[in-house]
Amino acid sequence: MSKENKITLADAYAVETPDDSIQLYKDWADSYDQDFVAAKGYVGYLNAARFYLEQNDRPDGPVLDVGCGTGVVGIALRDGGVTTVDGIDISQAMLDQARDKKARDGAPAYTNLIQADLTETIAIESNTYAGIVSAGTFTHGHLGPESLDELWRVAAPGAVCSIAINAAHFDSQGFASKISDDVKRKVVTEPDTNIADTYTHKLNDVDDENNQSMIVVCRVV
Repeated sequence: MSKENKITLADAYAVETPDDSIQLYKDWADSYDQDFVAAKGYVGYLNAARFYLEQNDRPDGPVLDVGCGTGVVGIALRDGGVTTVDGIDISQAMLDQARDKKARDGAPAYTNLIQADLTETIAIESNTYAGIVSAGTFTHGHLGPESLDELWRVAAPGAVCSIAINAAHFDSQGFASKISDDVKRKVVTEPDTNIADTYTHKLNDVDDENNQSMIVVCRVV
């Protein structure tokens, strides 16, 4: 897609492969915060961060922002009192935007930024993170439920996870059954599942179900 053509939410929902995602976000990175976060009233990232921060007994340690994009989740977490946030994303162009993000106190939002394809094994040691937060990544053409295994792996026992999943996909794409199976296998605890708005207003280009996210809050066993 050329930069002369304005990128839409429909374009994001139409990606099918990791290479599609890399190209889309390469073209969109410079204007993403304006064209999507601001223009669409995107608040899904605030909800994912909020449900994490509301877990008052969460363990100390670094938090991994999965699919961090331009860094809006990192700012929310740092401003909420998390001292160390790492970000991971498939798009180097989006990571370049995240690198410039600052928390309210002027410090960088992220300690480390990692370029990686989460459909594959990532180069992070097991049991590394005290928390996992993800917004906008488990949606159309992006990550499916099988990628949850890598999140559970890099999370330390007791880690709190707050993962936003497109509501239209939660049952139909197997997220509900995957999480249920992982609970039965004692990989994660029984989750609190919360439905929350992804955007502040109804969008004409997506249906109601795509205007909402299921935010799964659980702990790694």
